[in-house]
Amino acid sequence: MHLIDRYILRAVATPLILALCVAGALLLLEHMLRLFDFVLAEQGPVDVVWQMLANLIPHYLGLALPLGAFLGIMLAFRNLSMSSELDALSSSGASFGRLLRPIYGLMFVLMVFDFLLVSYIQPFARYEYQQIRFDVTSGALGIKIPAGEFINISDDVTIRLAEINPSTRDANHVFLERRSSDGSKTIITARYGAISTTPEITSLLLKLQDGRQVIINELGDRIQTLNFDSFDLEVDLPAIGVFRARGGDEREATFDEIVRLLQNETPQSSELYNDYRSGLHWRILHPLSFLVLPILAIAMGVTGRRRASNLKPVLGVAIMIVYHEVLEEWGKVMAADGELSPFVSMWGVFFAFTLVSGILYSGSIDQARSARVMSRRADETIRIAGSAAEPSQ
Repeated sequence: MHLIDRYILRAVATPLILALCVAGALLLLEHMLRLFDFVLAEQGPVDVVWQMLANLIPHYLGLALPLGAFLGIMLAFRNLSMSSELDALSSSGASFGRLLRPIYGLMFVLMVFDFLLVSYIQPFARYEYQQIRFDVTSGALGIKIPAGEFINISDDVTIRLAEINPSTRDANHVFLERRSSDGSKTIITARYGAISTTPEITSLLLKLQDGRQVIINELGDRIQTLNFDSFDLEVDLPAIGVFRARGGDEREATFDEIVRLLQNETPQSSELYNDYRSGLHWRILHPLSFLVLPILAIAMGVTGRRRASNLKPVLGVAIMIVYHEVLEEWGKVMAADGELSPFVSMWGVFFAFTLVSGILYSGSIDQARSARVMSRRADETIRIAGSAAEPSQ
């Protein structure tokens, strides 16, 4: 690898990694707070939050990777411009095309990784995230009994816990009513109770203390009571539903599965056809965007040393955000609804983004060359030739 290539890659790598880490961390922190609220509201174990966040990393990495690559290249060339190193490289014969060579090598690596990310890693991670969310809400990670409410944990069992210790999961003032098929029912009250479930979440285990059991026959005219110091009770729980199979959403389908469905189905035979077709074009366009990022990044990063523009980096980030939002929130949705062909709604947005980036790149390069010429003229030393004094007679 040439010395210039290593120098450019080092200049790009540091801001790229920093921007990627900061953007990913901010996105994850914002979602982590919502996940904690969700899990605590569903009375699920807190450790599932970390499992859900781990499955969100591929999704947020797909969002942060293009922005991180753009910011890395833009900030690197802005620093080179401000320190006059870009002028020195240009004076040594290194054109912008030559400086782009190592960057496009890096972009090719990011393209391959991004394709694997959006085509294979994200579908499995999204499905796993949705499955964990289903387990939390369905009780597969532990039965949910809010304090102070009458809860029907099955068709024939109602329970109420007045107070629940969040650390030990013990309850105070337990009420339980069990109804039999013949019309009789059993009512149990206890001052304290330890509540747990079997490992398979098929039964609720109650270890009750200091309570009373009341048995009422089917006619309601006979009552039996029993006081107890401790009483162990097992209550059958309804079977937990099985989570759906992967692939009902195109975001959970891999690239191969999308291609297979599009080859074997038509818009008339499958309602998933348009969704899968838009997903296929998205998985192609998302990595291809990395080919345009260096052009826009250099256009927004190259600036004059004496007339540095602080507006260009902001404009560049705005263009990046608008492009991805329009492509995903409008182009992909229109293609999925069948209102427009993806070649119009999605590829049209991509080509417009490429055209705008090319125009900005051409104008920025011309401006940088003109500024360099004017700078050399201003720095030229003006020499005034002095006339020899005539000898005196």
